[in-house]
Parts: sequence; structure tokens; C-alpha cells
Amino acid sequence: MLLNELFRVIKEADAPKQKGRAFNHPEHFVFFHGAEGAVEALQHYTEVAAEKAGATTLRMKWDGNPQIYWGREEKNGPLILAGHNGWSRGAKTTSPEEVKDFIANKSGSPKTPEEQAERNRFAQEFANLYPIFDKATPKDFVGFVYADGLFLSQPPLDDNGIFTFCPNPHSKTCYHVKPTSDLGKRIQHAKVMIVGHAYFPEFGMPDREQQPIKDFSQFNHTPDLIVQPPITNVEPPKYDMPKPVTEIQSLIKSYGSQIDSFLGSIPDADKEGIFYKFANGMSRKGSAVFDRVDNNVFFDWMQDPANKISPKKAAHIQATAKQNGTGLSAIWELIKKLRHLKDAQHGSLDKQPKPDIWDSNGEGYVRYADPSKHKFGNVKFVPTTWTPK
Repeated sequence: MLLNELFRVIKEADAPKQKGRAFNHPEHFVFFHGAEGAVEALQHYTEVAAEKAGATTLRMKWDGNPQIYWGREEKNGPLILAGHNGWSRGAKTTSPEEVKDFIANKSGSPKTPEEQAERNRFAQEFANLYPIFDKATPKDFVGFVYADGLFLSQPPLDDNGIFTFCPNPHSKTCYHVKPTSDLGKRIQHAKVMIVGHAYFPEFGMPDREQQPIKDFSQFNHTPDLIVQPPITNVEPPKYDMPKPVTEIQSLIKSYGSQIDSFLGSIPDADKEGIFYKFANGMSRKGSAVFDRVDNNVFFDWMQDPANKISPKKAAHIQATAKQNGTGLSAIWELIKKLRHLKDAQHGSLDKQPKPDIWDSNGEGYVRYADPSKHKFGNVKFVPTTWTPK
């Protein structure tokens, strides 16, 4: 069966508009989607906790680099290989020369000779992937795969005799593999390792339309390339849920109408450009700072010129919050409690056995939405202690 038949996206006319990113923090569902979003955020936690060992749905969240998209538009067609810039701009590069030319000359605007030299280096490095991916991809494969790079040249052993690679220079996340493991033995002969995520029926589709893949075995028949499949939690998290769940449900029941009334007066652009920006900024400062968030902290943040919030928009939000009464305050309380639930979930998952490849300073987990049960898209459970480099 062709993957584009198996995973064809069915778009319903009444599907809600997706906000934020392809994967959102569950607590952000509150200001994106109001009381109903809070209900769905909580639903993800309760569903994960109720899963059975061997049938879990939390996937390790990878922090790889670069993003890689590849595939064929038709059987026996040429391989198309692209990075994120090429994918988003529709650059269907079908040879090493085209890949190199696009990255070096048509992607971005280097400002210095040093930046151009680095771009040229990366262009050649990415172009070198083309014959490796072409050989690894079956000629009858149709559609496109999305993955993150883990290494583009074999990593050295660290001081402890472990393969350690840190693919994203903008974070502290690293991955580790024992050379004596089955995966470690494959790494000893590999030139490139990536982690596979999802499938797209057509080139250039938006990230939120990706369809998850579990089995990447058809791309793992050449020694040069390792396509790491997703890693899921061994068992569901085990922690005391009844109290926080009851508290969150009580908040939704008591203040849901005020929350929806408040958010109904806020344009979607401001939910992303102001609320999302604020929540992410506070998260980077740590849980102790975020737990002190309230209306006054938010209002002060909007007034800070460094955050570049329109005074007119800030005044509208403040006036609406004052007129509404409790809606905005309830939003912050719901977000805090959902974050605390996330911490409890991570605390339990961190105690589970390590897989053959494990992370340090990891980004947590992701969960793909089930369209039959979830309206608001995929979620990411990033530890509240995680910060970029």
C-alpha cells in the first residue's frame, strides 16, 4: 500500500483553525482555544496515563539539525532532497549540484565573507547526502519523509567510550550510544544518522499536515545511512493524578465562560504575537519565575519597550481584562497547573529504562493528535527546566 494512500489527509469543513506551531505546549491550548482547549490539554495527560505498556504514544522529542525532507513524486522518479528552506520555498532539487546551488546561492543572504564561506561549506555537506539518500530510498516509494539530522559524519567516542553527538549548536541537547549495542555497531559503519518523524503526500506541505510514521525499515538497507525510528515511553507515567486533575477541572467549570468571553475579544494574531511570546519568554526563565505570573506581571511585560507590543493592543487587553473580571487570571492559573502536571509526568518518565540511544538535556516528548478525538493538533511535552543554549 502506498503511503500517500494510507496517510491521505482528510480535511473537514468545520475543522478549527490551527494556531501556534505544528506541535504546541498543552498549556498553550488555554489561550489559543479557551476552555475547550484546556479540556483537550488535560485529555492528553489522562489518555497518556491510561495507556498500556507496549502501546504508548509519547515519542521522544528530538533536537536534531538540519531538517531533512526527501522522497519521490512518482515511482522511479528522481529523488528530491531538501532542507527546511528548500521545502518551504518549493525548491525541488533533484541532484547534488542543484542542492548545492540552492543552498549556496538562493537560500538566505549571508552578510559577511565568513558567513558565505560557512554557507558554501554546508551546501557541499548537504549535497553529499544526495547519493546516500537516493540509494537508500526504494525506487517505488512515492511521497516525502521528514527527519532531523543526528550526525552527518561519524561521531568520535567521548572520554567514557560512548558515541556522543550534539547536532543542534543552539541547544545543550546531546545523544549517546554505547558502541557495543546493536545501534552502536551500525554507527561504526555509518556516514549519516537521522531520526525519522513523518510523511507528506506532496512536496512543500505545511508542517502541521505531517502524518506520523513508526516504521522506517525500508530506508535502512544501506550501511551508510541510519534512519532512527521514533522511541516511545516504555510504560505510561505513574504519578498521583487525581488531585491536579480535579483542580484543573474545577477551574474550567468555574471560570470557563469568563475565559472564553475574554479570549473572544482578542484577535488570533495577538494570541500568537503577544500571549505566545509572553508565555515562551517566561518559560525560559524557569518555573520559579513562571509560577509568579499574574495579570500585573503580564501587563508590565507588555509595557516594556523591549517586547515591542503596540500600546494600543496592550491597552485593549488590559481594559478587556478589567471589564471581564476573572478570565485572564484564570488563564494563568490553568497554565500553571498544566505545567505542574507536565513536571510530574516528566518526573515519572525519567525513571524508565534508557533505550539504546538516550539524550542528555533532552527536550521531552511529543504526541501526535488523533483526529477522531482531538481538535486542536499535536502537542509537545517539553520539560519546564529545558532552555536553549
